[in-house]
Amino acid sequence: MITPAELARLLEIPEPTDEQARVIEAPMAPMAVVAGAGSGKSETMAARVVWLVANGFVRPERVLGLTFTRKAAAELGARVRRRLDALREVLPADELERLGGESLFDGEPMVSTYHAYAARLFGDHALREALEPTMRLISPAVAWQICSRVVDAYNGPMDRIDWSPDTVTKAVMELSGDLSEHLRTAEDVRGVGSRLDEMFAALRKPLKAQRDVLAKHAVREQLMPLIEAYGRAKSAKEVIDHGDQMALAARIAHRHPEVGMIERSRFSVVLLDEYQDTSQAQLVLLRSLFAGGHPVTAVGDPCQSIYGWRGASAGNLLRFAHDFPAQPGAGTRRPVPAPVVQLSRSFRNGERILDAAARVQEELRADTKAVPVLVPGAGRDGRGRVECALFDTVEEEAERIAARIAALLAADPGTAPDGEPQVEPLRFADVAVLARKRSQFPLLRRALEARAIPVEVVGLGGLLTVPEVQDVVATMRVMHDPSAGASLARLLTGPRWRLGPRDLVALGRRARALAQEQARDVTPPARDEGAGEAPDGPEPSGEGPAEEADDPLRQLVGELNQETGSLVDALDDLGDPAAYSPEGFGRLRRLRDELRGLRGQVGLPLPDLVNEVERALGLDIEVAARSGLDPVTARADLDAFIDAAARFAGDAEDPTLGAFLAYLKAAETEEFGLEAGRVGETDSVKLLTVHASKGLEWPVVVVPGLSFTAQKNGNPAKGSIFPSPPQNATRWTANPRVLPFPLRGDRADLPNLAGLEKDDLAAFEQACAERDVREERRLAYVAVTRASALLIATGYWWGSSGRPLGPSPFLEEVREVCAAGAGKVVAWADRPPQDATNPLLTDPDEAPWPVAPGERGRTDLSARERYEAVVEGARMVEDAMAGRVLHWAGAEGLSDADRGRMSAWARDVELLLAERDRGRGGDGTLVELPGHLSVSSLVSLARDPAALARQIRRPMPRPPAPYARRGTAFHSWLEGRWGQQRLLDPDELPGAADEGAADDADLARLQDAFEASEWAGREPLDIEVPFETIIGDRLVRGRMDAVFRSPGGGFEVVDWKTGRPPSGDDARFAAVQLAAYRVAWAQLAAVPVERVSAAFHYVRAGVTVRPADLLDADGLAALLEGVPAG
Repeated sequence: MITPAELARLLEIPEPTDEQARVIEAPMAPMAVVAGAGSGKSETMAARVVWLVANGFVRPERVLGLTFTRKAAAELGARVRRRLDALREVLPADELERLGGESLFDGEPMVSTYHAYAARLFGDHALREALEPTMRLISPAVAWQICSRVVDAYNGPMDRIDWSPDTVTKAVMELSGDLSEHLRTAEDVRGVGSRLDEMFAALRKPLKAQRDVLAKHAVREQLMPLIEAYGRAKSAKEVIDHGDQMALAARIAHRHPEVGMIERSRFSVVLLDEYQDTSQAQLVLLRSLFAGGHPVTAVGDPCQSIYGWRGASAGNLLRFAHDFPAQPGAGTRRPVPAPVVQLSRSFRNGERILDAAARVQEELRADTKAVPVLVPGAGRDGRGRVECALFDTVEEEAERIAARIAALLAADPGTAPDGEPQVEPLRFADVAVLARKRSQFPLLRRALEARAIPVEVVGLGGLLTVPEVQDVVATMRVMHDPSAGASLARLLTGPRWRLGPRDLVALGRRARALAQEQARDVTPPARDEGAGEAPDGPEPSGEGPAEEADDPLRQLVGELNQETGSLVDALDDLGDPAAYSPEGFGRLRRLRDELRGLRGQVGLPLPDLVNEVERALGLDIEVAARSGLDPVTARADLDAFIDAAARFAGDAEDPTLGAFLAYLKAAETEEFGLEAGRVGETDSVKLLTVHASKGLEWPVVVVPGLSFTAQKNGNPAKGSIFPSPPQNATRWTANPRVLPFPLRGDRADLPNLAGLEKDDLAAFEQACAERDVREERRLAYVAVTRASALLIATGYWWGSSGRPLGPSPFLEEVREVCAAGAGKVVAWADRPPQDATNPLLTDPDEAPWPVAPGERGRTDLSARERYEAVVEGARMVEDAMAGRVLHWAGAEGLSDADRGRMSAWARDVELLLAERDRGRGGDGTLVELPGHLSVSSLVSLARDPAALARQIRRPMPRPPAPYARRGTAFHSWLEGRWGQQRLLDPDELPGAADEGAADDADLARLQDAFEASEWAGREPLDIEVPFETIIGDRLVRGRMDAVFRSPGGGFEVVDWKTGRPPSGDDARFAAVQLAAYRVAWAQLAAVPVERVSAAFHYVRAGVTVRPADLLDADGLAALLEGVPAG
């Protein structure tokens, strides 16, 4: 038998540690692995699969691996595939013969996400529950729209609910998801109400607290008809959301034991990654399928279970030994628990950072004995550095963080952040700022940008705090909603329009006058004759017209408080120009015309509409002009917002502007947001929440806002940052949006409500509060363990309130570690005196209003100077166009720096003129391709290099592309037919690259045509395969529709086309797409490219085209050598 160490030497990879070897060579039986952060769990799981195959215990295709993200699944699958291919090459011939020959290694382990596996199971066995197997999985955006329509149309009793429609929609979606996750129904909720009534009746003297519990549950029960209506709406559309999918799969597995028999016979070994994040429905599914001694290995870390708010239960990993016993009980024999082993050596974090992590984790380990203390792996001893600081104010904290990051980037490139030598210099992208709340983003972002440090905000909710994105959203709201007066006020008072208070007063008067005119049309008011002759309406109440005329701000506030009309309507109908200043009227009229033009384009696809708004506002130029940033990095946040619009438009059934704005409002008001977002590839500091950082790592991590103030019981009070009190109460007795704990599958891990007596409620409340603090500590542990070289933890005394905060327990613990030698306490401000006042409030900022150009929000210290320079340059251009050219004044009196700058300008002018002359001469220049390309860009390069060059050199908005959405229904049907659905990026929509793609209305004909083709009876090896591959010196990305096995051990990549087959040069250019797929699969499968073929199958025509002489990697690289200028 080959040992793990021998196998590692054969494969020429580092030998596993003793702990890893114990997991790798464990018997074929259930086992739980508690793996700390950075302990190499993915490597260990891959090594176990290869070891089992190498020793003949299992064939590769009989291994099932499940994880939570497609990225993790792809990485694990690729790692296993590489090791298996390497093993085939190095195993002696007699060993290969003993294992059954080389064909053993042709099998492919099934590595998937939990949800994709549930989708396959549902598709295969839905008929056992009389369900339609082809029910379509919908995204959260589509689910929001369906639920919102149900809420809007509901006419049942709502007397106990005083929420807005958006809040009701969120409540319905949350409770519906919880009911699905815990396999409960509305009747179960009503049953809890009956038990509460019995407990209340037994009280001798009911108090308000007890009545409140019943009142909250009454609200919950009143939501049940809405939840049932939401379920019926999904059924009518034959769609399911993620919660439904998992619940239905769990129900099928639980009710039909034969499904478990089928799955156990198919998969001899099961690996479960991130098991601490599994929900109750996932537990029921997996236990129903694989309990009873089947070889299941679950890997996770209960200290990193931070998704309890969305159904995850850390207790699942701790109970694994009993849920999946090594030997099930029989008769009087007790079941034998599965063994629990540990991985305690971290290969990510330096030793000193592990010291801080251990201190933060200490209380969690006290509750969970199975969790190990992490020790540094090879090469990490003595590495890492920890810094902590406590500042006077939150503004000082932001400024000091920005200064520290700037110093790190300006330091010796050969020295790592922890002071040790390094090969690669530190980049902006190597730094992350992990905030507990999104409300921390704006101040941190401004401080970083003030030092010309590029910043990328990750996640949709975080993007909505970015000024340029806020301007786009405000404009869209004004376009759509006549009542969006607050959004219009943001635009009017901003640096672009800079409307003064007197003109705002006039606009407010006009709005009120229009409202009164509309009211008069309906019911004429009883008024004295002549009382309302003035077009601006009656005089507002106050101390007198003369005094108000001297105080326009008071006048504005008083009149807008009385305002019942619409400022947006008033902008559209400005009335008498004499009511405004000439300049103010001109600006209002220009804004009105701009908004009218934008409203005329509301029918555009959402991404195109967002682009139009951005261009109208001039934001594309404004962000590109930021000093010190390249254009791609400068507009990263705007691009991310456009991507969010594209995802919404691609997913939603009715992607209207109104639906998108409602979706944004939900993301803005929910601390966790509706989407986690993806970390971009720009060279910029990443600003994101701790929740969004799970699974990621950076050399330098900053954790700001470790400040809190305690309640009497020691728990965080309102205003605390980290630890933070819950945004909404987590007690089901106080929050109707929370499922009652007795109905949850993990109720054994949750506080128990023994009764409604005063002491019972107090004990329950305290237990819930302690549970909330443990959740915050897990979050702090995740934040600390994201850093590999330098961890910076900071807090402050004074925030935005009149009461000081103070260092949080987590910051105090990090300080202890620093004092013990792990790092440095950079600063520690003294506690303010008892009678101290907040310096941020006692000395408020003063600024002129309207805001002067270039001074918006102090986001850039050079903004005003840059603005004045632009104005001066514009005047010079105007003078030149009018013939008023000033004579050269010479260089007298200029500093050396100014002389150097003028020389640089002269050189730039010469180069620009030379470029113009070359362009006129037609000799062309070379254009540098971007660092990463899509496959469609390769096709464009082959078809029309000049057009691609022009697009790269001067990117222009693309016209609406209806083909990008056509053919999607067919591809979605095809995924469901083969039992796998994956969430796609908008640029990867199936059929997006099909020229002349068929309309979705032709779906039935396409389905019939496909079923008659040669491919209908074949089973693909994989579908919708994402890839990234290096061609030449460029990263090429794409997604392959399907991969099949070919006779003789080869592979064939097939791309489904729903349009007409091309001919001539178009066919030759299209073949570049297949060439890229062929090279990519050869690299993914680690096989020679000669063993891979590729084909287009034109579904409507029933024709499969296999181009001859496809380009290889060298041929594709030749395409990238030069792009002529257009």
